Amino acid sequence: MFATILIVLICGAIGAYIRYEARENRRPWLVTAALAVLFLALTLWKPPGQELFGILWCVTGGLAAGALLYGVIARVRG
Repeated sequence: MFATILIVLICGAIGAYIRYEARENRRPWLVTAALAVLFLALTLWKPPGQELFGILWCVTGGLAAGALLYGVIARVRG
């Protein structure tokens, strides 16, 4: 359980950094949308008992959450 939380937190920080780097693009929200779509696809298509999909689900969820959180904070502050 602790390892899962740690992975999500680290991936969240990476997702926030990816969104931070994309801020100079015309549409930085596309980064968040792409990560969220990937997370949703893994959520819907995850076969039962497949640990690799669970790990990828956790990683993409952290990336999407970090990018979304940074996007909201940047919007509120800016």
